[in-house]
Amino acid sequence: MEVGFIGLGNIGGPCAKHLLDAGHRVTVFDVREDAVERFARLGARTARSPAGVAEEAAGVFLSLPTPAAAHEVVAGEGGLLDSARPGLVVVDLSTNSVGTARALFEQCRQAEVDYLDCPASGGAWAAERGDLALMPSGDESAFDRVRDTLVCFGKDDTQWLGPSGTGTLMKLINNQVFLVATQVFGEGYLMAAKAGLDVSLFLATLRGSSAGMYMPLADMIVKRQWESSSYDLSLAEKDLRLALESAAEIGTPMPLTEAAHGVLARSVEAGLGGKFFIGAMETLEADAGFTAAVPPAMEAQ
Repeated sequence: MEVGFIGLGNIGGPCAKHLLDAGHRVTVFDVREDAVERFARLGARTARSPAGVAEEAAGVFLSLPTPAAAHEVVAGEGGLLDSARPGLVVVDLSTNSVGTARALFEQCRQAEVDYLDCPASGGAWAAERGDLALMPSGDESAFDRVRDTLVCFGKDDTQWLGPSGTGTLMKLINNQVFLVATQVFGEGYLMAAKAGLDVSLFLATLRGSSAGMYMPLADMIVKRQWESSSYDLSLAEKDLRLALESAAEIGTPMPLTEAAHGVLARSVEAGLGGKFFIGAMETLEADAGFTAAVPPAMEAQ
């Protein structure tokens, strides 16, 4: 299939590579020239603008950091709609607001182009494995036309979820649950460490109890492994902000999410935005006046 890929970062790069490996003809664009050059060496064609990506493609995939970037790439000057032919399917893997997804769906529909909001979950690790959880929504017939390409980097059981905006809302809720739960563990761990509890016994006790389900990143938090990022704190702040905006539109209060977003927002203001999102622990530590040292038993692990 003739496809395009725009955005070759932690998620987009591996996805585009999986498409190439599966034998699809891929044209790429990214604002970073080094990323484009790397894909040219792998056999991809390159374009100088999003419009150039759309010229020959039957499907174009997007993996972009913000709703504003998605809107610019699709509908801005030199964007996909400047050269898209009727029948093009735009598959947006980005995490956007529900309003952005539905607005882009309508703008594309008016140009006889199909837009699927198809946010991805699982992070860079799942993207590398080609096992992302994908949440596609929009026109079901458009999904059917690109499903075989989606499973190149997504789960084999990927299915259409409903009308435009459905997938985006599901992704925002997924991130809200994951981000808030991880921050709750961080708070509990900080209290345990400041109180002088044995950290190894603390972790073992929680893992064997009902709190165990909230501890997927516990070891990384305790080992302070947040300098290298596959999901920047600034992106996590954006995702919770979008979840709160959607909640306000729907009329659903989310006080816990508001509190967690406040911690992330203050962390970004403090210059922590480029760290892995669990680096918000530094903000919690500043509030507590206490820095949790890495336990000696875990330093060598």
